[in-house]
Amino acid sequence: MSAVARTLPKPTAMPYRAAMATKKDSPGHSTREKLIDAAFRVVARDGLADTNVKSIAAEAGVNPGLLHYHFASKDALIEAAIESATARYMAEIDALIEATPRGELFDAYVAFAAATLEANRDLFRVRLALGARAMNDARLAEWLETGNAAVRSRLATIFAAGAGRTAPDDSDRLRARMTKAAFEGMMLSWLTQPDFPMRDALGEWAAAMRAGLR
Repeated sequence: MSAVARTLPKPTAMPYRAAMATKKDSPGHSTREKLIDAAFRVVARDGLADTNVKSIAAEAGVNPGLLHYHFASKDALIEAAIESATARYMAEIDALIEATPRGELFDAYVAFAAATLEANRDLFRVRLALGARAMNDARLAEWLETGNAAVRSRLATIFAAGAGRTAPDDSDRLRARMTKAAFEGMMLSWLTQPDFPMRDALGEWAAAMRAGLR
C-alpha cells in the first residue's frame, strides 16, 4: 500500500447497500418503490442481460403483472432504479459541498470517495453496465449523460474550491471530465480484478490532483 493511500480513511459500513437490502420489507413501502429497489438489486447481482420481469418481481415479492402496471417496460423500471440510486448519491455530495468550508472541500471529497467505495459498489457496477450498452443505444447514452454532467458539475465545484476559486473555470471543468473518465476506468478494474489496488489508485489520484490545484 502506498504512503498516500494509507492516509485515506477506511471504508465505512455500507449504508446505501444496506438500505437497498432491507427496504423491501419496510412497512408502508409502496409497490412502486419495492420494484425500483428490487430492480437495482437484481441488475447489480445478475447483470443486465439476465435481469427479467420475473426475477425483479420475485425479488420485490410482488406479482409480475404489477411491474407493467407501474412501469411501461422493464427498461423503464431499470432506468427509474438508476435514477433513484444516483439521486441518493448526488444528495450526499451536495450535502458535503453545502456543509464543508471551501478550503477543506477537496480533502473532504477525497475522504468521502474513499469511505463510500464499498457502499456504492453496486451503483458503480450498474452504471458501468449501462454505459457499455449505451455504446450502441443513442437514447440511453443521452440519458446517462444527464447524470454524468451533474456529477462533473459537482466535481468542477470541488476543484474550484481546492484552487481557491469562487466558481469553476474551464480548467476545473476539464479536470472534472478527466476525473470522471479516469474513475470509470479505475472502477471497471476494481469490479473485475479482485487484486486491483483501488484505495492506492485513489490516493495517488488525490495527491496528483492536489498538487495541480495549488
